[in-house]
Amino acid sequence: MTTPHFDFATSLIAAAKTEADKLTAHINHHGLAGEIRELAAQRCVEPFLTQSYRCGTGKVIDSLGNKSDQTDIVVFHKKTVPPVLLNSQLGLFPVECVRYVFEVKSTLSATEIKDANAKFQALYKLKSFPKTDSNGVVIGGPMPTCVLLAFSSDIVGDELERYLKHTNDNLPPCTALCVLGKGYWWYANGKWYGIRYVPNMPPFTEYASFITGLMNSLSSEECSISPFKPGAYIDAIGSVMDALGLKPDDTPPDFFLR
Repeated sequence: MTTPHFDFATSLIAAAKTEADKLTAHINHHGLAGEIRELAAQRCVEPFLTQSYRCGTGKVIDSLGNKSDQTDIVVFHKKTVPPVLLNSQLGLFPVECVRYVFEVKSTLSATEIKDANAKFQALYKLKSFPKTDSNGVVIGGPMPTCVLLAFSSDIVGDELERYLKHTNDNLPPCTALCVLGKGYWWYANGKWYGIRYVPNMPPFTEYASFITGLMNSLSSEECSISPFKPGAYIDAIGSVMDALGLKPDDTPPDFFLR
């Protein structure tokens, strides 16, 4: 049995997908269709942000004058910099205050993967908290998590396998991949983890799993003394195990990557 918060998360993304599909089906303008899709996705992210974070869209910048490509959704920390530096109306966000950047796709294809990777790679050219080492080389600090979110896919096969065919980097341009109806995967400590959607799972489990990770990450950064992980209220893994008739102490099925 799913939890109320699980149902809330999945109902949001289900409604957004239906709305975006209906509206974009009658629009031949690629840019306008993209804006509709991005707004729909943003409404599915904002309710799960903790107090200090907000959503915007635009370009990420650094103090050296570098800029990213246009980004569909930017999740930024509004308390880390003065308002004069954080101009969401202009769509310019200092990299030091950005926690997540999203590329949102209606239908994921090989072409769309390459496009998203190129934009993420441009982002990684920025330097957060830049400093010069003893060799005169400018080095940077932590960078935002890059999320590739797709409402559908043009293949029936494994999305992670396809994504890996388009990147040879030790650190993939995309470090969180969520494809509705297919699965959710994230990259950490040199390895991919995740969950593939299989029959009998609750619909949009992959999105609830992604939101769980996002909430836990943001909340941990808000609560430096006693971190609180609100993802437990969604309990995506427990909901899946229950839907498949598995007990908590059963061996996880093979669609859970370890």
